Amino acid sequence: MIGLKSHHIMSAKVHHVNVIRKEVLLQLRKYKEIFDFLIKFQADNTLTFDAIKRHLVRTVISLSGPSVKNKRHIDNRLQCIELEYRSHPDEFLKIFNKIEVDVDKILEADRNTLISLIKKHNYSIPGVSKNHFKRIFEKIFNYDTFSTKGKTKYSAYNLTENLRIISCPYCNRMYTLTIICKSKKNGASTNYVTRPELDHYFPKSKYPIFGLSFNNLVPSCSICNNLKGNKTDHIKMHHHPYFDETMLDFYLDGIKYDSDNNRFNKTNEWDIVLDEKGCNFTRESIETFRLRDIYREHNFIIEDMIEKAQEYNQTFIDSVERLFSNEKDPENPLGIEDIKFEREELLERIFGVLPSEEDHCNPMNKFKRAIYQSIRKAQYIKVPIK
Repeated sequence: MIGLKSHHIMSAKVHHVNVIRKEVLLQLRKYKEIFDFLIKFQADNTLTFDAIKRHLVRTVISLSGPSVKNKRHIDNRLQCIELEYRSHPDEFLKIFNKIEVDVDKILEADRNTLISLIKKHNYSIPGVSKNHFKRIFEKIFNYDTFSTKGKTKYSAYNLTENLRIISCPYCNRMYTLTIICKSKKNGASTNYVTRPELDHYFPKSKYPIFGLSFNNLVPSCSICNNLKGNKTDHIKMHHHPYFDETMLDFYLDGIKYDSDNNRFNKTNEWDIVLDEKGCNFTRESIETFRLRDIYREHNFIIEDMIEKAQEYNQTFIDSVERLFSNEKDPENPLGIEDIKFEREELLERIFGVLPSEEDHCNPMNKFKRAIYQSIRKAQYIKVPIK
C-alpha cells in the first residue's frame, strides 16, 4: 500500500465534481418531476396523458421489473409502475430534495464526511424495499454510463488520466496506466485503450449514492478490485491512499548471514512478515487484498536480491570506495581521483531500489526497498535508503 499526495489529485477532483454535478442534478430533477407527477396523479387518477407525461412514466417503468419493461402501452391507471413507487411518491420526493441539498458534499466529501452522510441518508420507507431505492440512486448517480468508454464527453477514462496514478495504491505491484490514443490523421477519433479499474471505497452495491463520489473512486488493479468486491463497509474500512499515510512495512524474519562463507541461510528458513504498525486501516487492507498470501509468492525477487547481496557484499563496497577515493592510494595505479563516488546511488542501481517518494510510479518498489534493508541488516551493512 502507498499513500498519494499529489496536486494532480486535487485538480482532478475539482474537474470531476464540476462536471458530474451537472449530470447528477439533471437526473435528480428528472426524477423529482416524475414523482411530482405521480403525486398529482394520486390526487386525480382521471388525469389524461399527453406526450410529456407518457415520457415521464416510461422513465419510471425502466426502474420496474422485467414483467413491465416491455409493455407497449401505458396503463391509464399507472399499474405498469411498481406499487412501491406509486404508493409513496411524496416520500421519495422528500428524499430527492435532501439529496439535492447535499449533492456537493456527496460528490466531494472526504472519508469522514462520507461516513456522516451514510448516517444522515439512511433511507427507509415502510413497505418499500431497499432495492427500489438502489434502482433509482443508481440511475441518478449513474456509474455504469460514466464507466463506459466513449459514451460521454467525460468518463472514467478522463478521471484516471487526470489522476495520473501509475501503480496500484493497494498492492503496489501492478501498473495502472491510462492509455487514450488520438487518431494520427485528424485527431477526431479516439481509441480508449486501457485504464485502471475504479474501486468504490464504500461499495456501490451498498452505498449507491456514492457511485460517482470523487473520493469513493480509487484507481486500482483488477486483482485488488476483484479480491475486495463488496466485503467492506463504513465500519470495516481499509487503507485509503488519498487520506492515509503508508504504514505497511515488510521484513524477513529468520534471515541469517554467514560472513565467513558469504552465504545466507536457505529460503525455507526465513519468512516474509507484513507489519501493519498497529494501524487498523492497514491491518484490514492486508486481509482484504490478501497481501500476505500474495507477497509470499514473490520469493523469486528476494532470492535474486540475496544473490546480488552476496556478490556485492561489504568487501565489494570497500574496494569500490577505495577505487574512487580522492585520497592517493599506492594500490590504485589508475589514479581515478576526479570521479565522485555515490555509494547509495550505485547500490540503488544494482538492486533496482528507489527512495520512498518513487513508490507511486514504480511497482514493487516499497517491497523491494524493505527487503533490501532486511538483507543488508543481516550483513551488518547500513543502508540509509528511506
